[in-house]
Amino acid sequence: MALGADPGNDNTLSPPAQFIHKLLPETKIDAMVGLINFSYLNHGHSQEDTHANAIGGHVYIHSPELYGLSVGVAANFATWTGFYLHNDPELTGPYPSHGMAALRNAYLQYTYGPVVLRGGRLFIQTPYVNMDYYTFSPRAFTGVATVIDIIGGGKADQWSGTGPLQLAGSPATLSVFAGRMYSYESRYSPEFTTGNRYSSTHNNGFYVLGARYAGAVVGNPFALQAWYYNFYGFSTLFYGQADLRHPLSSGQSLFAGFQVVSQGTSGTGGYLPELNATSVRAEVYGAKLGYAFNDNRDSVALVYDYSPVNYSAFRHGGMLHPYNDLSGTLYTTTMQTGISDYGPGFAYGITSNFSLLAKKLQISASFIRYLVRYGYGGSVYTYNGAYGFPTGEAIPNQNLWSMDVGFSYDLSSVLKGLTVADYTDISVAGNRAGYPHYTNPYFSNRFYFKYHF
Repeated sequence: MALGADPGNDNTLSPPAQFIHKLLPETKIDAMVGLINFSYLNHGHSQEDTHANAIGGHVYIHSPELYGLSVGVAANFATWTGFYLHNDPELTGPYPSHGMAALRNAYLQYTYGPVVLRGGRLFIQTPYVNMDYYTFSPRAFTGVATVIDIIGGGKADQWSGTGPLQLAGSPATLSVFAGRMYSYESRYSPEFTTGNRYSSTHNNGFYVLGARYAGAVVGNPFALQAWYYNFYGFSTLFYGQADLRHPLSSGQSLFAGFQVVSQGTSGTGGYLPELNATSVRAEVYGAKLGYAFNDNRDSVALVYDYSPVNYSAFRHGGMLHPYNDLSGTLYTTTMQTGISDYGPGFAYGITSNFSLLAKKLQISASFIRYLVRYGYGGSVYTYNGAYGFPTGEAIPNQNLWSMDVGFSYDLSSVLKGLTVADYTDISVAGNRAGYPHYTNPYFSNRFYFKYHF
């Protein structure tokens, strides 16, 4: 909870927040401490199981504004508990690291009417460049970014808090986003680098342009967004999305969504030979149709994504996403599986979200089937074969099934700001790859116990 969010009512804050609010009434502070446990269980090969258990948190601070200028900083930390002998690197970094601490944000902000400009170390949240904040260490960037509300006003204090620069959540009718980033800090490292997830070689970063338009047609709210990225020397990427909602009676509605990805080579693709590829060409087309109820808080939706084959390009039509993991951008993405990594191919299934017990309990569940044109046993992070595939014989039309189930529970009745959550993914390959280190099924579990103040 941000300090100063409700200056007239300290009772809405946790006890530590109330104390700090009295000392710094105009400063926004968001703090969290907690415990995270990750377990990845490769059935039948327990020696390949990986675990991570860490204590960590963050402190985000945004100063009061003076002549339009303000300052923001963000510190994140995580330390290995020693609970597991061999820990997965996601929480505390690759072995022999036993912890990470980093100043991931340190920026100067200028706000003038509908314009906000940030420069320095930043968090930004866009469809294919984002924080991926599911560990203690979100992805951060160095550069400059701006958001401008062209039509309609944003929230009065929209950019005085501690969140990332983004277009989502603004009530403005038309907003635009622009950013130029030169380096990034991954979720596995406390240091900024000019490489990316595909190559440690120095590169020139990227720029991103985006726009979002929201309105209504005959009482039916809709939102359109379009994004363009140039990951220098790797790829260009266009992402578009349209969302439409048709209200029904008594807090119910029908909703639909459409998305498209179109990706090509950036310039001459100078860094692609490191991936054993010479070009990038990928497309994804997706749709969803759903029903929302319970004051539009709960929903059930059918989802679909299709990615065609493009022979001779990277992975014959696979995507490159240097600063983004499986972040749920595509409708059919699950915790460990998605067309972004496994395409070309197609996927379809059902997703759902429910709130119970006076909205304290949030439950989500999804079941997705994938058909991968060139399957390879789940090894998506190696590129040492032809066209960027892992070495080894590809499996034509490999079937994959993934089921995600998760919940979060608000424990504020015990202690304000306390939450517990757990998310589990079960993935099964229909025609097994035959690789020695991959056997069905593959279980992923992430447990969170956090205190926000």
